[in-house]
Amino acid sequence: MTTDAQEAVTESEEAIAPKIDFKSVSFALKPLLIDGGALSKAYKTRKSPVVKKTVHIADTDDAESKGWKVVRRQKRVTVVQKTKPVSVSLEDRVWCLCRDMGYPVLSGGAFKVSYSRNDGSAGTKQIDVFAKDSETAIVFECKSKEVRGRKSLQKDLHETAFLKKPIANAIRAHFGDGYNPKILWIYVTDNIIWTEPDVTRALADGIRIITENELQYFEAFVKHVGTAGKYQFLAEFLKGQEIPALSGYKVPAVKGRLGTENFYSFTIPAGHLLKIAFVNHHALNNPDGTPAYQRMVDKKRLQSIGKFIKDGGYFPTNILINFTKKCTFEPLAKNDNTIDGLKFGHLVLPNEFKSAWVIDGQHRLLGFTNLSEEYLKQPLFVVAFEQMATVKEAELFITINHKQKSVPASLLVALQADLQMGSDDPDEALSALSSFLIRKLALDATSPFYGRFQTPGVPASDLQVLTVPEIQKGLKRSQLLGRVVKKVRLGGYLSGATDSATLDRARRAINSYFRMIEDAVPERWMTGRASHVVTNPGIRAHLMLFNEVLRFQHAAGKIDPILASLDEIDVCVTAFCKPLIDWLKAANDSEIEARFAKQYGEGGVRDYFFHLCDLIATATPTFGPDEFRDYKAKSSDERRAQAKLDVEDMTKLISGVVIEKLKEIYGKDELPSGEKKYWELGIADSKIKQAAYNSQQQAKPEKRAPREAYLHIIDFETVIKQKGNWEFLKPIFNIPLRGVNPKSKEYHVDWIKDFNDIRNIASHSSIYRQLSDADLDFLAWLKGALYERCEAAGIPVDEY
Repeated sequence: MTTDAQEAVTESEEAIAPKIDFKSVSFALKPLLIDGGALSKAYKTRKSPVVKKTVHIADTDDAESKGWKVVRRQKRVTVVQKTKPVSVSLEDRVWCLCRDMGYPVLSGGAFKVSYSRNDGSAGTKQIDVFAKDSETAIVFECKSKEVRGRKSLQKDLHETAFLKKPIANAIRAHFGDGYNPKILWIYVTDNIIWTEPDVTRALADGIRIITENELQYFEAFVKHVGTAGKYQFLAEFLKGQEIPALSGYKVPAVKGRLGTENFYSFTIPAGHLLKIAFVNHHALNNPDGTPAYQRMVDKKRLQSIGKFIKDGGYFPTNILINFTKKCTFEPLAKNDNTIDGLKFGHLVLPNEFKSAWVIDGQHRLLGFTNLSEEYLKQPLFVVAFEQMATVKEAELFITINHKQKSVPASLLVALQADLQMGSDDPDEALSALSSFLIRKLALDATSPFYGRFQTPGVPASDLQVLTVPEIQKGLKRSQLLGRVVKKVRLGGYLSGATDSATLDRARRAINSYFRMIEDAVPERWMTGRASHVVTNPGIRAHLMLFNEVLRFQHAAGKIDPILASLDEIDVCVTAFCKPLIDWLKAANDSEIEARFAKQYGEGGVRDYFFHLCDLIATATPTFGPDEFRDYKAKSSDERRAQAKLDVEDMTKLISGVVIEKLKEIYGKDELPSGEKKYWELGIADSKIKQAAYNSQQQAKPEKRAPREAYLHIIDFETVIKQKGNWEFLKPIFNIPLRGVNPKSKEYHVDWIKDFNDIRNIASHSSIYRQLSDADLDFLAWLKGALYERCEAAGIPVDEY
């Protein structure tokens, strides 16, 4: 079912599609946009985050009721707009990415492919986005959810796999003249947590996956390099496939050896190298390229290099690359082909996508992007290694760049940690293991952490608030993966027999733990930093809590985490953390903020961890490390002192708000009796008024306050519920107790009795009579709920 926004987009695109008489000509694919003007207009429409349409002036109110916002009113019509749904926005982003990469033929609105089945019958399939050039064709299926969550794609994947051959035949038949492109089948998803079976199914059927994480990378990369970004895109998805136009290309070269590595020195036209090159950007997180070491390209630097080239500049320095496969080298005649260990001959360059990985010089190479064909013929000096290990590539990159300010320190730290996997230094090895695990979590499309880490060189979204160095520190401090004692590395509760086994066990266990948190507060989990849940201190604190729960249960003989299965660990932790989960589900914004906001640095992580321990300790008082109990004893004294201040403030607020509201309702004029209306009419219970009067008279005349100052807190329950008062005071004081259904009864003012009890204890505390932790928690909850309602009603709480 299409939305209004989708219909408006479709209408606008079909209006600018080429005018073709589809009735008289048989087409397999339609509508296609091939005209430059039509493509430009479609790009403008799709690039906008909103969709616009024109409605008759009489239909304006109806449009506004459906979420459309008025942009411009005219005499007979109104122009309205609406933010595109996620589904429409995703398709448009993919379409615009293809256009930015320079694809000259793209799908129009409601694009369909007509095909023939094996039995000769005809069929039609709607394709979300289709892109085509002289060598490649891409079929995109875009799947999304408005709110991030799990969704099975099994049925969709099965249909795509079944139709691949018929649709491929239709594409070739449509364009004719021997058109035999490499066809890519890609699923692009947004807000969908892939299941492991679906990932396996897609890869088995030759369907590639782009999630919001990779889409963000390609958008950022293409924004920097323009149409040449297509080379990087195709290299990623056509790795190892041949480029027929480059077959058999030879260059004069010198072959030699540096250390244990073969190298070739030669020159090559920039345009040729661009087609086979690949840059192992850290931002892409390509699992085949671990460790990923290249920073994202700098757009301004590329522009300045491009201008330098157009002004006649050239580069006398080598670009370093690594050929991923064994090269064919044809030496010259034997009598003159070797001097000082160097051999002279011809090098047959590879003709495959992603066959030349750029180690150093990506800006010099990509500086040729967006230049005309004449500049792409300019030769570049190249030193090419042959099948060098990716780790050695990264080491060489660090050697060249470690003193350059342009390389982010965080990237080098993460990279160096990767290079230390299996190090003889136990601390280095543990750091590397932690870093590698984070990379796995960040790349795992089924993980709650997918798409939540900042990536050097790519603008972070509001959800990308986590950083690798901070979470790496958190993993090490938690000791879940182990610890180092006297230069000996000991295993942790999530350790396996090998580093590889540890990575798999830890990834699954940590995903399971944080899914528990995500499922408890899904909206907060997807809010980012503002929710005070998915933050560096918060995730670090939860990792420490995870380990502490396992330690406590181990000491109690409930489980041996080292020997237990992951299912047993999950059951044990979920049951033990129930008090924490229940609290998170019921907590309001003020409660969350009071416990977990403003947590910075190591002290912030510690405080966040202690607050988590405190919530579990409500059900298990002996839970937590010794430092937590010391903290709790100290903080209890501080909380009780703060509670006394809060009780005073809340007493003034309740009294002041009620009396001011009564003055607004009834006025301050005097009745014939001489009494003020708000006092006489707003408080119908004569016993309450008489008790207040008696208390007033007991005070010394010079210190007597107005009678309302002598009302007891418990009196306000009656006053608030009084007929004529309730409808005005209900929005502020009708506060259901936690766990109580708001619809269970009309009046929810029971909290006043509980608050009055706490007030009495706070005012007359002794060593025998103290506020309990439950009292303090209730007071914190009530203060947050009351203040939120006052602020919503426009009441300036600071004035009371």
